[in-house]
Amino acid sequence: MASPTKNPYSKQSTGPVSGAVIEKHVDVDSLFEDYAWKIFNDMRGIKGSGLEQFKGLTKAEVDFDINRKRLVLTHEEPTYSNVQQTGVRPNTVFKSVFTNSTSQPQQYSLKTERTSESICGVVREQGFMFGAEAELTLKTPCEIAELKTGFKHEVHFGSLTENTKSETLTWSVDSNIIVNSGAQTEASIVIEELSYHGTYHLVSTLHGLVTISIKRSKDGVLVMPVTANVATIFQDFMSDPRVKGVVSITGKNKVELVSKGHCHFQFAMKQYVDLTDVKMDIVSQTNRLNMSGRPRTGYP
Repeated sequence: MASPTKNPYSKQSTGPVSGAVIEKHVDVDSLFEDYAWKIFNDMRGIKGSGLEQFKGLTKAEVDFDINRKRLVLTHEEPTYSNVQQTGVRPNTVFKSVFTNSTSQPQQYSLKTERTSESICGVVREQGFMFGAEAELTLKTPCEIAELKTGFKHEVHFGSLTENTKSETLTWSVDSNIIVNSGAQTEASIVIEELSYHGTYHLVSTLHGLVTISIKRSKDGVLVMPVTANVATIFQDFMSDPRVKGVVSITGKNKVELVSKGHCHFQFAMKQYVDLTDVKMDIVSQTNRLNMSGRPRTGYP
């Protein structure tokens, strides 16, 4: 029995578990190549097939050109489970101290802009890829989308090594600060960040035809083109451990591939200005006033 997968975004963890990006991914192109080579091997053993000149050809001596133009890939809506808030973190992004040395209350202007990052991270446990391409598109969970966090409607990952996406939000502050006579006030701009984690489950469907052209590497000569329905190809590999738990064949010649893993969302939810009265440093303030009020001597 397989050991349970550790949640990479548990409360005891601050990021993805090292090495947990890839656990089980079906390389669809690799299966296409294996299927085409099997058909070629079967055919070249038949007398009169016209493949006699390639009798001694090995797989290491050929290239595979895969044409997927007639292959259709669609994705269902992802389903999320155990989406939970894991923490609230106030983050002070700016501080300023206002000092009023006059005998009257004074008003000061606080105007600035700061940025924050909304981050989506994934740890892929299972899925599929086409050679080096391993696209994954996740729609933002409704629990998070409703909060208007700056995430786009969909988050797209292009490869297995890409496991984080970020969006930048700009926060503006334009406030007036009243400081009493002989007082100091510290103004802090605080951005409150929320974190959520959960798991995702996404079903993708492949249907249509694919053509795999086998070419001899040394001179590019076409050895044999193989065209087949994608369901027929996968049917040959249903007992192969490479596809177990990921691939299933449904009616109407369709192949379903299941992607799943952990997801993590971190984003700024709100900002506020925190005002704190600061005990005035009388000695420093007196020295500053004495310095500014001291009569000048000598020549300018």
